[in-house]
Amino acid sequence: MQRQKNYRDRYDILRNVLYIVANTQLLYRNYMNKMRIAYAASLTHLQVVDYLGQLLASGLLVKMEFKPFYSYYEITERGRRCLELFDELEDDMRPSPRANNSN
Repeated sequence: MQRQKNYRDRYDILRNVLYIVANTQLLYRNYMNKMRIAYAASLTHLQVVDYLGQLLASGLLVKMEFKPFYSYYEITERGRRCLELFDELEDDMRPSPRANNSN
């Protein structure tokens, strides 16, 4: 039996990064820097740089400066709304129980 690999598409990864940053507790040691996001989202350094760049350019994340040479990322209101829309779309795409019983 052959294993099927589950590949994530670009929107799954963008949603995952938004979710990771949105659900971070804002304590001193828990700010989401680039490495923490890469680790939590299972991305390489080059991938996380690419995806963070897209999210920053879209206004979904903002880069904050904490100390010299230390920055972290926070989700914007627009990013929260986008995350809500992703969730609504996912809910709409699920088959309803009524549709399964109609056969």
